Amino acid sequence: MPSRPRGTHSQAMGWKVLFEPVDFSGIRWRALLKRAAFEASFVFLLFVATEISLRLAGLLILAPRQIVDLARVPTEGEFRILAIGESTTFGLGVKREEAYPEVLGRMLNEEGKGSFVVFNTGVPGQTSTSILRNIRYQMEKYHPHLVICLFGANDLNEALNDMSSRRLFGFHVPDSIADLRTYRLACVFRDYVLLHPEIKPEGAWIAVDESQKSPSGEWIQNISFLDQLELNYKSILEVIRDSGARAMMLSYFRCYYALAPKLKEISEETGTPYLDMRTDKTDSLDIFTEDAFHPNQEGHRLMAEQILAFLKANQLLPETSLTSPAR
Repeated sequence: MPSRPRGTHSQAMGWKVLFEPVDFSGIRWRALLKRAAFEASFVFLLFVATEISLRLAGLLILAPRQIVDLARVPTEGEFRILAIGESTTFGLGVKREEAYPEVLGRMLNEEGKGSFVVFNTGVPGQTSTSILRNIRYQMEKYHPHLVICLFGANDLNEALNDMSSRRLFGFHVPDSIADLRTYRLACVFRDYVLLHPEIKPEGAWIAVDESQKSPSGEWIQNISFLDQLELNYKSILEVIRDSGARAMMLSYFRCYYALAPKLKEISEETGTPYLDMRTDKTDSLDIFTEDAFHPNQEGHRLMAEQILAFLKANQLLPETSLTSPAR
């Protein structure tokens, strides 16, 4: 009897099983649907709980400073300064009273040349887009005579930029989804954990992958981010001026990439006083927190000293007592 080639029987059985009709009659569809509905409901409730928790956490972080601001009663002749920005203005890594706006306010009042109050409205993670959304409300709330602007770094940050979060796999993400805290957190996780796993020794805030460098070693700039920053910045300055207040612009101690030239360009085109705070002292890591970007207590004191000297040199402080806040 001729021998059958090895594997022929098993292969034939395999093809038979593959093409045989599957009997679904024994599957309990109702139980499967109930389980799927239960799991979908659990995921949805988990998402809602996470979104609420993130929003409450943001309110708890900002509430102490807002309560202090509301407790300040405007007085006759008071010069009001509004500091807008993100985590540097907020004072990430230092106590509230150690952030540069509070230090600057104390320095101004200690000179005894008038009554000054400095409001700190910095919010960690803010970009020029979110600042533009809030600037009209803040001008109506605080009625400042002078606004100090320090922002732009987050606009060049892939994980925080609003334009980046509104594109996913090449598709536009609706604002209703892109504004969710859970979605934004997922974007940060995507860019920092998945795309940028290596933290550079220069600091966590420049932890980008090597694919963003050109063959010559230069950083490849995302022009659309810079263009959006310029449009937003000019709109913010226009709102400030329309409210009857003056404005000044600041650079960071560490102004990486094309941000410093762009800030100077905006300053020149709008006629806004601009303070470049980069000096020999800012090259030292002694004035930064562990991330090598955000100033520590000494760094914020240095910021306040530079700003105070700049205000005096450019005659941005009142020479006589004021009668009422700008409106």
